[in-house]
Parts: sequence; structure tokens; C-alpha cells
Amino acid sequence: MIKKGRVLVIGGTGHIGSFLVPMLVSEGYEVVVLTRGLTQPFPRNFLFSRVHTEIIDRSQDEQNGRLQEVIKKYQPEAIIDLICFEPQSADYLIELLSGSDALLLSCGTAWVYGPVQKVPVEETHPRNPLNDYARKKALIEEKLLQACRAGKFPAVLIHPGHITGAGKTLVTPFGDHNPETLQKIINGEEIFLLDGGFSILHHVHPFDVAQLFVKALKYRKKAIGESFNCGASHAMTFYGMGVFFASLFGKELRFRCIQLEEYTEQFGFPEEAYYHVRQGCCMSIEKARKLLSFQPAYSPEQAIIDATNYLLQQGVLKVKNNE
Repeated sequence: MIKKGRVLVIGGTGHIGSFLVPMLVSEGYEVVVLTRGLTQPFPRNFLFSRVHTEIIDRSQDEQNGRLQEVIKKYQPEAIIDLICFEPQSADYLIELLSGSDALLLSCGTAWVYGPVQKVPVEETHPRNPLNDYARKKALIEEKLLQACRAGKFPAVLIHPGHITGAGKTLVTPFGDHNPETLQKIINGEEIFLLDGGFSILHHVHPFDVAQLFVKALKYRKKAIGESFNCGASHAMTFYGMGVFFASLFGKELRFRCIQLEEYTEQFGFPEEAYYHVRQGCCMSIEKARKLLSFQPAYSPEQAIIDATNYLLQQGVLKVKNNE
């Protein structure tokens, strides 16, 4: 195996990192993982034994200088930042990397687009983020790409859709991560579909997010200075997801359509579902296909099955013995 250089992954034991780190190792990269040490990779992979691990508390170690020391110690060819949530963290990396050739690849979010005028949404669409998380992510994107275009260092942004796969709960047909909705479907009970269930959800398996980061490394010259959407081959409506999920258990989807305002009046404001449903998400991945040869390995349906199997194994969801 030909060594390809050293890659430092910030947040390398989470949902994306669990797939990304072994992928990088198998591609021939020397990998350094920065982690708080609070989570274990899932699924477990023996290739994690081949990586260097540094325990880092980002907010604390940005302030005390230890993060800078670790990055300088390893002199990486590339840094993949999966957990940049604060604009101050972007400013920190901009100052640290200015004048460097190290490629910074940062994980954004499809939520930077907010409500869109056209679907599938392309990377050139104006940013109109709805909540604080998305506004910070949009600002981070702007800061990093401005620094890149100013010649300070090379950078790439990747915006995943709704990350869905084994290891975590998934966004439900109601629009939040509460598995109670999924259990009701399994039980044949009625669920609520907000706004008729016709808003859109664009799933992506963490494996596919990982592979797009690796392709951005491989096709570095084409990727630098760009943002890329990362999603499955197609998006699904919340209704469509519900129908598909029910079919996995031999059920018909039983649902009641309700406007979000009516639901709020009766049961309280469903904040997470509001953001998922009212902005929707259907992204074009043509740019990643053309420039980086990206081809999703998982369909939305396959990602849902993978996540569901995990939840059943963990006992989060249960199926009666006679079903």
C-alpha cells in the first residue's frame, strides 16, 4: 500500500468518523484522530487500531493552545473537521492554517439553505438559514471559503443531508428523532403527519458522507474552494418514508394529517419537527458527481433499513413475537 500522507480528523469517532477513519486507513493515509474520548466508533472496525489518537476538548484546548500544539506536532497534509459548530472555531483554524498548504475539509449541513425556491437545490442557492445552528454553519462556510479564495489556505465544504444509518436514531415521518413514532407504526397505530407529510427529507448514509470526504481528498484540485451537497440518489417525502417504514413490518401506514399550527395549538410547539418539515430538503448532488465522481452507495430506503435494524438490535424498537 502506497502511503498518501497524514490526515487529521477532528471528531473522528462519531457517526461519520466511524466510517471515514477506516476508509482513510484503507486508502493508505496515516490518520490522526482528535476526540474527546466520550464516544466509541460504531460500527467497530479493527482499522482504528492503526490510527494515532489524541484526546482533545475543543473549546478548552482552543483557548489554552493545546489544539494548536497537536496540529503543529503532526503537520497534517489535510484536516477533516467534522465538528466545527462555532464561527470562533473557524476563525481559530483560519489563523492557524494561514500560509499553510494543508487542505481543510469542513462538514457543513444542508440546513444552511433554509427554505428554498427550487428543488433539487444546488450549491449556488442563496443561504437562508432558519435557526441558530444553521446560521452558524452558514457563517463558518462563508469564513472558510473567503479565506480560501483570499489565498490563505485551501478549503472544501461538504453539506450532508439527513444522516441516517446504524448507530443513531433517525428522523421519523413526524419530523423529529423520537422513536415513539416508529414504534407506533410497527404497532399499527395512527401517527400524525405534519402538513400532509408532503415536505421532503433527503437522507444520506454516513458511509456516503465519508466517501465524499475521501473523494475530495483524491480530487483535491477540483474540490478546493468549493461546497458540495452530499445526499442519497433521491429524496423522500415524510409520507413516503412512513409508507416505506410501515411496509418493512407488513403494515399499512395509518396517519392523520394535521397542520403544524393546529398541532402546536393542541400539543405544543414541535421545534425539531418544525425545522425539518417547514424547510424541507432536496439537494442536487450533480456537482459532486461531475467533479468528484461521487456515487452514493446507499439509497434512502437502504439507509432507513440500516438504522432500523440497529434500533431493533438495541431494543429501542420492538416487534411482537407473533409479527
